[in-house]
Amino acid sequence: MGKILELINDLKKREIINNITNEEKLTKIYDGDGIYIGFDPTAKSLHLGNYIPITILKRFQKIGLESFAILGGATGMIGDPSFKDSERVLLDNDTIQINKKNISKQLESFDLKVIDNYEFYKDVNFLDFLREVGKHITINYMMAKDSVSSRMETGISFTEFSYQLIQGYDFKLLYENHNIKIQAGGSDQWGNITTGIELIRKFFGENKALGITMNLLTDASGNKFGKSVGQPIWLDKSLTSSYSMYQYLLNQVDVDVEKLLKWLTYLTVEEIDQVMIKHNESKSLKIAQKLLAFEVTKDIRGIEEAIKAQEITSIFFDSKKSITTLTINDIDEIKNDIPFFDNNKKEITLIDLLVDAKIAVSKREAKEFIASKTISIDGEFVADENMKIVPENFEKIYLFIKKGKRLYYLIKY
Repeated sequence: MGKILELINDLKKREIINNITNEEKLTKIYDGDGIYIGFDPTAKSLHLGNYIPITILKRFQKIGLESFAILGGATGMIGDPSFKDSERVLLDNDTIQINKKNISKQLESFDLKVIDNYEFYKDVNFLDFLREVGKHITINYMMAKDSVSSRMETGISFTEFSYQLIQGYDFKLLYENHNIKIQAGGSDQWGNITTGIELIRKFFGENKALGITMNLLTDASGNKFGKSVGQPIWLDKSLTSSYSMYQYLLNQVDVDVEKLLKWLTYLTVEEIDQVMIKHNESKSLKIAQKLLAFEVTKDIRGIEEAIKAQEITSIFFDSKKSITTLTINDIDEIKNDIPFFDNNKKEITLIDLLVDAKIAVSKREAKEFIASKTISIDGEFVADENMKIVPENFEKIYLFIKKGKRLYYLIKY
């Protein structure tokens, strides 16, 4: 009991907690009781934003609770209307099955127990559900939820309107059959969570069920965390490389990095406070960002992937290290993360290559880059614009052109 209160206080210090339905019920939660968070299979991979609820489940798991990830095989077929401006585009069944399979593996890789809520409903008769479940929740109750009332002007289908009833019944079944006492979710899930608690009250009277909501993590501009140039940072390595994930975290701005360390890592608040003191003494060293990038990449992809991403970053941006120490495997890892040009010509002059690869917009600009020693190839400056450029390293398949201090281009022959 004491451990859960300590954890709640820690989550409050990290500014993660948004609301708790009944804090007194926390004293009735014991080792072996369960907590769950739902994950709808709306894509073929979870992304970095989804990693936040995973860390919440892991924190509760570490203090002795059973942590469950509920895969929304049923709810994902409907679409959660919570604070959406319009109806979701419904996915076809084949896509949902592929998404479920991939996401289930990802959740299990974090040592979470995965339950597909489609199993709850696949044999349920529609009329029986309305009689046995629907009669316990009034239309007035459902329409009072912000997630529904905010859609009344633009319209909401019965399909999405029913979402909160189904998610609420999930909680009832999990409470009844799996000893799950807590449902957690983002602050936008408050209405769905409280509907579940109301159903449990209707079926069982006085109970131990409670809900916890978390603040939505946004960046300094108010955008949801976990996207790079509008694209999600996927947990699936085949969709987002470890290097790209590391870079995304490394490039977080100073105003956000302390919050991200508190939300995404298992470092104590006291440890993070000490890191921030050192970071603020010399922000250009990016001490906090480097720690954030390494810790999160390590926890998601493993220590070897984090070290590799760290080393590749060091090779690219540490002038003391030669880029030629990269291996072909390293290049395969990162080639989708930097500008890439497939040169079909066996021989080409430097000036023509700069233009063809769109490193320079014209031959005139290319000449200016070369004259100002802005261009280097595999770490060596080239002064002759008419020099024939062929790869000398990387099994004579690739070469790197660097423009300025930080922009790299990968050229394939």
